[in-house]
Amino acid sequence: MSQPALDLLFLTPSGETLPSVRFRVLPFVELGRARGLAVDWRRAPKAVHQRLAFLLSLPKARVIVIQQKLFAPWELALIRRACGLLAYDVDDALWALHPAEVGQKGSAEKAAKIKARFAHTCAAVDLVIAGNDYLAGHARETQPNVFILPTLLDTDTYTPPPPDAAGVGRFRVGWMGTSGNLFFLPEVLRQLAPHRERLDIRIVSDAPYEGELHELVSFERWSPTLEVEQLRGFEAGLMPLTDDEYTRGKCGFKILQYMAVGAVPVASAVGFNTQILTHGEDGLLVRQSSDWATHILALANDRDMLERMAQSARASVVGRFSLGTVAPQLWAALGLAR
Repeated sequence: MSQPALDLLFLTPSGETLPSVRFRVLPFVELGRARGLAVDWRRAPKAVHQRLAFLLSLPKARVIVIQQKLFAPWELALIRRACGLLAYDVDDALWALHPAEVGQKGSAEKAAKIKARFAHTCAAVDLVIAGNDYLAGHARETQPNVFILPTLLDTDTYTPPPPDAAGVGRFRVGWMGTSGNLFFLPEVLRQLAPHRERLDIRIVSDAPYEGELHELVSFERWSPTLEVEQLRGFEAGLMPLTDDEYTRGKCGFKILQYMAVGAVPVASAVGFNTQILTHGEDGLLVRQSSDWATHILALANDRDMLERMAQSARASVVGRFSLGTVAPQLWAALGLAR
């Protein structure tokens, strides 16, 4: 390969508003450039007929990281020609269907296809960067070289609100996420419904929640420029999940956002959630449906406990998931440490 134009190139499946791009690509582009590396990112076209020209025009790079996208084998071969080291970054169980898709027409065929493509992708690259242990375990079925990197957060940007912003009015419970995951909310709302007079339940997403008990919630459209302030409006943050292959691949990033702004997470005891949170110290884990109301009311009734857990949550995320603390490990894994 001729002298590479770039040290590092990320290939992404979508634009900068996709959470995995915002938090697993763009911060490293910025940090890499600050280190004096030539770093860039490019969004792969969705249409197959456009991708050939895109892949043939890729600049040469010492390292290319494919973020999430499951390219076809022939596409991977073209990408391989453009780099020295090829890595695959994954922070979702891409081989599994979303729970809402399971049982739908054609779902079995789709599941088989994406599972085979995930296995081939892991085998074809030099390194898999996995967001948690569960994802790493699946990647190791075809790729021995796996580096675990949780999704990190800039804790200098995600900070708690001023102390006098808390404790006014109804207890503020919030959920932030993409509209595809509104699917997980009905069970929580059923548990919280009897306590609606005490709670201000907020949903922040790219689309309104229109499901069961939608009248209980207030909706605010997610905005990248307002996101931190929107999170600061929560005193407790919800992360409900079913327990299945898809959800066990989740990296708990919503929880980390809550923790960073001092909102106490109340989350399903599923997958990586149980590794992020220590129940009763920096968050509360839900093991049965009735826990949603029990835990939320416990926080609403005991402000000392709420504040203690919020402070502990903030300290935990800064120490374990801060971009500045953990990012150097990625440069070493990619052979770009200086």
